[in-house]
Amino acid sequence: MDETITTLIEENQTLWGTNRQPAGCPQCERVFIVRSNQMGAVCPLCRKGKLAPQPVRIRPGEPEKWLPFKVGKERLATVYQDCVSSVWIKPQDFTPANLMSRTVPIFWPLWLVDTDVQGHWQMEAGFDYQVESTKESYQDGRWVSRRQIEDRIRWEPRLGEMDTHVDNIPAPALEDHRNRIGMTGKYPFENMQDVNLANLGDALIECPDLPPEDAWPLAKPNIDQAAAEICEKAAGAQHQKNFAIKAKYPQKNWTQYLLPIFTTHYLDDDGGPQILVVNGLTGQISGPRMASQKRGLRIAGILGGVAGLLFILALLGLVLTMVFPPAGIVAALLGILGFGVGIGAIIPAVWPAQWNRKQADAPQVAQKGGST
Repeated sequence: MDETITTLIEENQTLWGTNRQPAGCPQCERVFIVRSNQMGAVCPLCRKGKLAPQPVRIRPGEPEKWLPFKVGKERLATVYQDCVSSVWIKPQDFTPANLMSRTVPIFWPLWLVDTDVQGHWQMEAGFDYQVESTKESYQDGRWVSRRQIEDRIRWEPRLGEMDTHVDNIPAPALEDHRNRIGMTGKYPFENMQDVNLANLGDALIECPDLPPEDAWPLAKPNIDQAAAEICEKAAGAQHQKNFAIKAKYPQKNWTQYLLPIFTTHYLDDDGGPQILVVNGLTGQISGPRMASQKRGLRIAGILGGVAGLLFILALLGLVLTMVFPPAGIVAALLGILGFGVGIGAIIPAVWPAQWNRKQADAPQVAQKGGST
């Protein structure tokens, strides 16, 4: 059977001999393969819509390869604690306990393609060589010659025919692949294993939205790069540039590769969900870490009130100097302290806004469909 062929999986149809079935989010339009008891859960990638049964067009076969989760609960708790601690004045909802309780494990997809490469190629092959020369310098009243060796590259044209095979060339399976990999960082291909559906646990499987035929144009440059490296090695060169190939790519074989992430969220000042993503293999966490401007203003108000009280006490001390002159020293100290507290009140008032402007550049889960 052609492995690029997709099939319409009907609503409430189960897959792979399990109780898993497709469920979609009406807000962000993402589709997952979930357990039946996970139907109705809040979407883990937008935290706005609820997962509901829906048909989906995918390859009917089981995913073949995956990277199992390596980050356990203890490590995840440490990741969340460090994330929360990095924000000084944070929303009340932004706590390690809330992040842990809202954590959802997900496997997201990537394509790997194997293919034959048959055709004609040409390139400039680079060969390292060294040139010996001398450099004259005037030292201690005399000229001194020093030998120096310079590394250079000799470029020569090469062309030929190739009939080879390349394996495990990555290609996006999601439209927002670049954004996703920007949040998670790269995954090591050498650690991939055969999928064991019995070990999925509660993890959701995100469905590809780029079928193989749409992913092929994105895979082809990576395949040609692999071919260029083969030609470079065959030519005995150390470098190559301007590689061009006119080839056919028969015998394509597509593998669905599942990559682990955790998602969680907290609520910002306006009650909106802020999504955090954790690489399930490395523990790298990404997403906006917003400060609370409301709490900052509240703290500033309290400090301002303390400063006002200190000024009042300082004024009372000045009045008392008429009958008790040493009170002037206390009044001066209270006035200085009140001024310092008043200046300090400005910091929590303005810091959250400045911090949040920087967070606008933080990696965020790309939103789709009706989600904003």
